[in-house]
Amino acid sequence: MELSARKRKILGLLVERYIKTAEPVSSGEIKTLYGEEISSATIRSELASLEELGYLVQPHVSAGRIPTEPAYKLYVENVLAGEKKEIRVAGVRDYLGKKIVEIEDVVRNTARVISDATNYTSVIVIKNTDDIRIREVKLVEVDAGKALVVIITDSGVIKDNIIEIPVNMGSGYIAAANNVVNDLFSGKTLMDIKSSQMNIDGEMLQYHDIFDKIINLLEEYASGRHNKVFVEGTSKMFHHPEFSEMSNAQEFIKLLDEKDKLGELMTNDGDIELSVRIGKPDGLNGNCSMVTARYSIGGAEIGKAGVIGPERMDYDKVVSVLQYIQKVFNGEDEMKEKEKKNGEIRTRK
Repeated sequence: MELSARKRKILGLLVERYIKTAEPVSSGEIKTLYGEEISSATIRSELASLEELGYLVQPHVSAGRIPTEPAYKLYVENVLAGEKKEIRVAGVRDYLGKKIVEIEDVVRNTARVISDATNYTSVIVIKNTDDIRIREVKLVEVDAGKALVVIITDSGVIKDNIIEIPVNMGSGYIAAANNVVNDLFSGKTLMDIKSSQMNIDGEMLQYHDIFDKIINLLEEYASGRHNKVFVEGTSKMFHHPEFSEMSNAQEFIKLLDEKDKLGELMTNDGDIELSVRIGKPDGLNGNCSMVTARYSIGGAEIGKAGVIGPERMDYDKVVSVLQYIQKVFNGEDEMKEKEKKNGEIRTRK
């Protein structure tokens, strides 16, 4: 049933009030919040109608009402369709500003920033590394018989390790090995490398040991990863009254423990840019909801960032934070800053 504009407004006010207070909302509170002339009888009638339609429940006869999962879903539709306030999250750009960074460090730190900004538990899932494409392999001699290997991909630096190299090979050995390694590996995915037979013969044989060590590093990195899941701010969920109930707390802990299920929940939305899951109908028990967003670095999709909170999550704030994170990862925020500064310079002239 299509709700009237008045029912939508009353429902939206009630959801927002419940998000802030976690207490049942009375008709008197709605009358105060409504912002224009409306009778108490009309509000009571509309609340009763919304309850009949399944958008509200009344815990006790004398209590106010609280939203149901369909009410949150309708509210989220309005949040996603409306204009978002921009919430700038300090610290994210700092993690991406380093020229050489471990992608997992970036992800872990970003998860921490999201959790701190929203006051909920954050989750980031890195997609299977088989899809990550190698841009460059750098070899740097650090000592006699030892070299630093830095593997740079389209999502950042995934691995840096010290490997052993033949000694007394001359000053040009590392430079030549660097060129040959990049000829073989540059532009390939990890799956390409693992599934192909490297054609190493002639002069390349002297670098065979280095090739093997680099392939071992890649396999070691990929072997433990299939949609790797990073979680930050677990304890923040217990600050919300819903999770003082033992059953809800147990369901939440169970969800975090089942990393494979958590990864699937976040990644099976295909190409949806931003998705929202609310309660049992969406596969979440224990009064939980989840908002997830795709994110990329340098135009390459890395995985998904998400926030887990109670069903009465502050969706507007969470969506705004995740969208700002997306902008920073995509470089849009930096471009916007440059345009703003250029505009200020032109104005001063």
